[in-house]
Amino acid sequence: MCTHHGSRLEDGELHDKAHSTWSRRQFLRGMALSGAAVSLGLNGRTVQASVANPLLRALAGSASDRILVVIQLSGGNDGLNTVVPINNDIYYNGRPNLAISPQDALSINSETGLHPALQRLMPLYQDGVLEIVQNVGYASPELSHFTSTDVWLSGRDASELEGTGWSGRFLENEYPTYADNPPDHPIALQIGASTPLLFAGHGQSLGVTLPNQRLLDRLAQSGQLFDEDDVPDTIQGQEISFVRRVSNDSFVYAQVIKDAFDVGRNLVSYSGGSTLGTDLATVARLIRGGLGARIYHVSIGGFDTHANQAGLHNTLLSRLGNSIAAFVEDLRTDGLLDRVTGVTFSEFGRRVFQNGSSGTDHGTSAPMFIFGEHLAGGMLGDAPDLQNLDPARNMVAGIDFRSVYGSLLRDWFAMEQGEVDQVFNGAYPVLNVFNGALSTSTDEVHSLPDQVRLDSVYPNPMQGNARVLLSVHEPGPVALSIVDLMGRTVASSDLGILQTGQHDVPFEVPGVTASGTYILRIQHKGRSVARPIQVVD
Repeated sequence: MCTHHGSRLEDGELHDKAHSTWSRRQFLRGMALSGAAVSLGLNGRTVQASVANPLLRALAGSASDRILVVIQLSGGNDGLNTVVPINNDIYYNGRPNLAISPQDALSINSETGLHPALQRLMPLYQDGVLEIVQNVGYASPELSHFTSTDVWLSGRDASELEGTGWSGRFLENEYPTYADNPPDHPIALQIGASTPLLFAGHGQSLGVTLPNQRLLDRLAQSGQLFDEDDVPDTIQGQEISFVRRVSNDSFVYAQVIKDAFDVGRNLVSYSGGSTLGTDLATVARLIRGGLGARIYHVSIGGFDTHANQAGLHNTLLSRLGNSIAAFVEDLRTDGLLDRVTGVTFSEFGRRVFQNGSSGTDHGTSAPMFIFGEHLAGGMLGDAPDLQNLDPARNMVAGIDFRSVYGSLLRDWFAMEQGEVDQVFNGAYPVLNVFNGALSTSTDEVHSLPDQVRLDSVYPNPMQGNARVLLSVHEPGPVALSIVDLMGRTVASSDLGILQTGQHDVPFEVPGVTASGTYILRIQHKGRSVARPIQVVD
């Protein structure tokens, strides 16, 4: 079976059994959450009562109309064959039959290339519309599909899983009356996936989940999820028809989804016939049709490539690249991409070394792709260090995935940094995902005066100690801290109560023992500002 150590699978029958269990588990969970979300008439709950996701509630009342599209690569995508270390002997020696040659890779720079199947993404990368975040994962990684997927969807460590998604725990307490006054459109929509933990809140299922495209097509054609007439002419058939009628009646968002689908259209062809392409085409059509959902979640499976990886992975990455490229082109055609940012993730990467079945087993970190019009562009983070593996000979993540999520929440959805920290139950470094031209404040946030400002850090790079120039606009306690790119605090200093005005304060970093990029954070009365700094030995 799939072990937690990602070792080579010796028994194919056990492996198949494990994945059968995994699939059933995801299906049952998906149906349970989906049933609550779209109210299939079996539990007496309506969609209106189940959309009270904290983050989504806030987005519904926000002046911003920005949208996030989340693409899940289920099964554990092989990051090293996706973003290829084309000048690394360890990679090539460890994968004699699987490594992507420097000649075949799509060159990004002298050290890095993309898998050739991602050729349609190269123009997006060169245009600054696609950004690569390297070596993303989390500390003490779980190599189980179940647990690691839950970690990524919940935004919590494996020891802290509580059945809620990262998409909104903080605002749950901020908008306690929202459930009594829901919006007239779904705030989140999942198409084709059966793991809607992303939209789960405390005691509530979140958003609308349509487990497959056929249900959406049926809804778009008839305004109903279920055919009430296509039943046997028996007593049992009449009962089935009744349950379907109750289900259709209880799905209060059916008409608005149908209307958006009817009004919207695609402006480009999503060729290739992949399920992901179809799902993203639907997302683009619903966005153009004015559905009003703020977060969309779609997925593509098959990345658990234990055997005969080369051909399968090539096909999967081709579908991924072609689908994202078509989606970007579709939304750019009439300027809609200005409102949309997309992000990919997979529950883990694969091992550095190929196994005896011409595949790779469960690993740890992997790259993420971010796409949109307002990105800083290029690559974030350092390439995986293949010379310094963990005791199980897996890569050590350089960026915690919650830094990526948190940066999207803060800079795309204009959440306060203190609120972002509460969402993830800890402070994780903010990445410079977006360019300086992006306005990150809604009118409401913009109207609030700055309480603290980080003016400068000098010297930068720093060695042992530095001085921090900061401005306080409201008296109160101020604390400084330095965190690494995995979110761990390595140095901190409590400055006490500072009065209004500018302050030049010394700051020592004895806890920093390795050179590299760190984040300096100032916290003041529930708010925080941060800036990357360089530390040298």
